[in-house]
Amino acid sequence: MGEQTLSIRQLAQEAGVSSKTLRYWESLRILSPAGRTHTNYRRYTENNLERVLFIRKAQSLGFTLAEIRQIFDLAQSHKAPCDAVVRWAGEKARMLERQIRMLQDLKARLERYRRRWSTDKSPTRLGPNEVCRCIESVPIQDITPSPLAGKGGEKGERQTHRESLSRLRRLSGRRGV
Repeated sequence: MGEQTLSIRQLAQEAGVSSKTLRYWESLRILSPAGRTHTNYRRYTENNLERVLFIRKAQSLGFTLAEIRQIFDLAQSHKAPCDAVVRWAGEKARMLERQIRMLQDLKARLERYRRRWSTDKSPTRLGPNEVCRCIESVPIQDITPSPLAGKGGEKGERQTHRESLSRLRRLSGRRGV
């Protein structure tokens, strides 16, 4: 008798992911293509379930799909990926430390400005070019890349932090920034 198989819905429920995620992982070749029934329905094995759970564990530790793919590639070439995983984990821990420091600095700045802004009298009307006097009162020198903002703004934008500051300084003479 053949091995017990799971439908895509059953696998998704067992593994705690969506069917769409399973299809996406299949398209990336992180998950082996499912077997098919004569009516072209996907059928997954216990090995597929184990692999999906491995992916979820790796993701829960901060590994990207590209890194997970590399782990699988190393394992498939009969090279133990553990050394690479240990190295990546160290890099991720160092990156998190930097992000934590940046977030702590941002929190301190926000608290400092909030205290200052809450003691200032808020005007009931804005000037013709004003948007928010609180934010406009932040000196240009205090502008730092926020760990909460995207990387450089909109997608595809290649402006550096230094270029942004330079442009803001030029504008500050015109609009009171």
